[in-house]
Amino acid sequence: MKIKSNKVVYFLWSIVLISRILISMENPIGISPLWIYYISSSALILWLITIRKIKNNKKYNYRNAFWLIAFIIYVILFGKILENDQLKELIDFNFGAMFIFYLIVFLMADYLDSNKKKIEFVKNSFWILAITTIIISLLNWHMVLSINELVNNFFKGYTRERYAFGFYHPNAVANIALCIILLSILLMVENGKRKIYIIIDIIMCYLILVSSSRTSVCALILFFVLYMYSNLKQKIFNKHWKVLINTVLIIILGLLLLISNNNIAESLFEVSNRSYNFIYNIPILIKSGRFLIGLGFIGSGEFYQLHAYNTFFVDNYFLYVLMSTGLIGLVFIVSFIIWLCYRLLKGKNNSMKKVVAIILGVNIFSSLGETCFMYPSFISCFVYTIIYLTYACESIGSNNTIRKIKKDIY
Repeated sequence: MKIKSNKVVYFLWSIVLISRILISMENPIGISPLWIYYISSSALILWLITIRKIKNNKKYNYRNAFWLIAFIIYVILFGKILENDQLKELIDFNFGAMFIFYLIVFLMADYLDSNKKKIEFVKNSFWILAITTIIISLLNWHMVLSINELVNNFFKGYTRERYAFGFYHPNAVANIALCIILLSILLMVENGKRKIYIIIDIIMCYLILVSSSRTSVCALILFFVLYMYSNLKQKIFNKHWKVLINTVLIIILGLLLLISNNNIAESLFEVSNRSYNFIYNIPILIKSGRFLIGLGFIGSGEFYQLHAYNTFFVDNYFLYVLMSTGLIGLVFIVSFIIWLCYRLLKGKNNSMKKVVAIILGVNIFSSLGETCFMYPSFISCFVYTIIYLTYACESIGSNNTIRKIKKDIY
């Protein structure tokens, strides 16, 4: 039963990933991938619940269960109880999408933790994403650009040429490519094999550069900076050298934020590509009288020219949370992120947890430019969130008692 159930889980998970990739294409192939996604995700949720029932597993991971219940309350509160009647149809659609997303990520994390399948999940997700993305990119290949052409094009600003390789937007392919690279690094840290992963990473780096996604390029640079910083900090014990390393890190982070503009105030907003997001949208939220609970629990893309309130783009995850669920929702999400950081940094001596913590930091950085944190429109969010939860909520040991886990919820 164990082998069969494991195969079914990964088969359904593969279908979920592939269907999400097909949804991200400009011209989806075959029947509606959205229906495939809903059917496969529903089947996966039911199967994960069934496995737990069949095995009669009464040992719950209370950290995971606590946050699952919290997010279900979060969705019901803003999707139903505090629903804005003016946006009812949009809210109902987003409610279903977010509800399924939260169930998938938390139930998968619980399954991976109880069955000790973390690395198997990373490997499965890596190969599904890598193979599917490479095939789609080859079918929509444009041209081979030299390194000089790629770099020059990247710094052209809003006049730069961007390629999406069959996806609905260049940022979409860049986001997936970045996710594949980060997954490969997790695998290299775990098993030491490098050649095949490095080859795939080179292809993914090319896709990111051709897409000219500044968010993904800066996020990739940030990852390697933080990774090297983490390794150096462990090897250096001199206080003066540590101060120097911290100073260099701050300078590099500042340069990444200022890469698009020399004006500091504007550049802080340029991370989200549109400063108009803040100076236009937030006053609308305040004037609406719904600052605490948000305009409505709708998708991020729906805020563009939302007729009921005449809002603008919200290409920033934290702004999106504020606009959709208000200050209450923002406090909840930030609290969850702080908890994740605490749990992952708590195991900093664990090499895998250290890399996962860095990926979380990079993901948060990326979410300043795209709504790509715990949001179902991005495939990477499914993979990242499950990994965060699996490592943050992992059991202390295979025979840990409920009491021991209960004491360590926080």
